[in-house]
Amino acid sequence: SAHRRLGLRSRTLSRFPPGYLRTLPVSSRIHRIHSRDRKDVLMNAERDQRIAIRNISIRNYKGIDRLDMNFPPPRLANDPDIFVMGSRNGLGKTSILECCALLLIGPTIREDRRLTMPQSGSVVNTPDLLIRADERFAEVRGDILIGEEKSTFQIRIRRCGSIEVAGRSPIKRVPDCWKIDRNYGIESLLNYICGFASNPVIENTFLLFHSYRKIQEGNPEMGMMIQNRFPIRSYGDRMGRRIPLSEFKLQILRSLMGQAELFEPEDNDCESDTIETLNQLVRRYAGGTISKLRLAVDNTIEFRVNPDGGGASFAFDGLSSGQKEMISTLFLIYYHTRNCPIVVLIDEPELHLNAEWHRSFVKNLIDIAPQNQYIFATNSEDIMDSISKYRRALLYDINDLER
Repeated sequence: SAHRRLGLRSRTLSRFPPGYLRTLPVSSRIHRIHSRDRKDVLMNAERDQRIAIRNISIRNYKGIDRLDMNFPPPRLANDPDIFVMGSRNGLGKTSILECCALLLIGPTIREDRRLTMPQSGSVVNTPDLLIRADERFAEVRGDILIGEEKSTFQIRIRRCGSIEVAGRSPIKRVPDCWKIDRNYGIESLLNYICGFASNPVIENTFLLFHSYRKIQEGNPEMGMMIQNRFPIRSYGDRMGRRIPLSEFKLQILRSLMGQAELFEPEDNDCESDTIETLNQLVRRYAGGTISKLRLAVDNTIEFRVNPDGGGASFAFDGLSSGQKEMISTLFLIYYHTRNCPIVVLIDEPELHLNAEWHRSFVKNLIDIAPQNQYIFATNSEDIMDSISKYRRALLYDINDLER
């Protein structure tokens, strides 16, 4: 059957080879603790309103009949809040991440609400895509920790297009960094969560990096610096097609122009720190830095990488898929969570990466942004092996065990 009941094994990982249950070396854990201490010094009052999912219950979502899952808190105060899922293909890892994203809409809404998806005439019926066959609705329910208080939220999607949001935030004032952007419709948000766009979903309580993500080739125009997330910015190729532009490139453009102090700032961000962090990543994974822009004849701006050893610069688009994936993912997480910790959801963090980078991805991520909650879905044994055993789980099909 395409629709399965799912079970959870959080401790027994016997399907994997010997040595699979190893935890991180002590030296790596100490390095993480020191990294978190440095970050804690920079936290302001609003950043203390941390947000994390502690459990989730899913009903009738895509191929999932029913699934209950816990996300355990860190055992020690300075441990990273991270959880990794693995399974064979088709058991719903991606669907769980999507449901986590849907659940995190709840804290941005101050009271119970019913949202309605308009009849857009799209070739894709989003509710029909998300709701399990022969069911009337899909439901996501879970407990979210906000600061020190826990609240229960519920999202229910009906075939008629209505979306019911239930639950209340325990804090009196929703932080500014959590206020949901009402400039685009709920249908667009659901489509982005389902991977209908190549950019990651950048929301106020979560980041979702789906497995369809890609750093699109192409250069931004100057006016695209303005932070208006809808409609999605795009550029035209030689065939006249509209191609979405990478959010990563737009953020580089904003940061470089902000550092040059040529425009009135839109906020109080420290762009010099942002560029320094960006170039640490570019130097580590591409052997150079981004400090100059090149104006193209079509009124767009090209990013150039200057090699550390000297020589001619080259286009950022000339880097490999793995290099662009590592640099952009780590940078976007750093940039969008440096002032307000949120939940970061990553589907297949190993995408485009070689085995060595699989093994170092989690450590590098925690070093650059230790304050967030991270939930991964992966097919990589190296990434699973880089996480302590009580913070990872295997999904399995109950029907397989009953046979």
